[in-house]
Amino acid sequence: MKKVLLFSLIFSIIFSVAAFGYETIIIDFPKNTKWNAVYYRNIGTEAILQYVPDGQQYTNWKQAVIVHSYKDNGGPAYRLSDILTAQLMRQNPTGRYNYLRYSGVDSVAVRTTNTYNGIPGQGEIFRSTKASEGYMTIQYIDRDKVRFKRDYNMWLKIIRDARVYNSYWRDNHVMNKSEHFEL
Repeated sequence: MKKVLLFSLIFSIIFSVAAFGYETIIIDFPKNTKWNAVYYRNIGTEAILQYVPDGQQYTNWKQAVIVHSYKDNGGPAYRLSDILTAQLMRQNPTGRYNYLRYSGVDSVAVRTTNTYNGIPGQGEIFRSTKASEGYMTIQYIDRDKVRFKRDYNMWLKIIRDARVYNSYWRDNHVMNKSEHFEL
């Protein structure tokens, strides 16, 4: 009986700690710039977070970083990337994705597009990656293709270096909670 009670106590502690954990994304935006979270929403098992530079808004932006997280651990990262880039290709088929990395853990694709059906031409860097609680996609979009090409290497590094932060303690003081969002 004591072993059953001890097992129940340990089981309860383990699952209560996991229930209070969280996962977030850390993005090191360019120095001397300010990016603001202008949209954040949880929809079922998906969370969406959008950042734009200071002075731009959710509905009227020229640059954006959009993060989606999905609480689903099935399959490799490239499968999610294939599904989502195919959807983006249907929205604007004027530019094909070029994969720089294509693996089960992490996938990075880039493209530029022309204006199509009212969707402005733009440059995109799209990354899908496995996280401990599911998948995460990070998409940098710049509607100024000249700036996109000029700053391409910097943004590719930023998107590649974006990292998932896991904590099983919500009171962890490693980061400022007002600047990071649970995904």
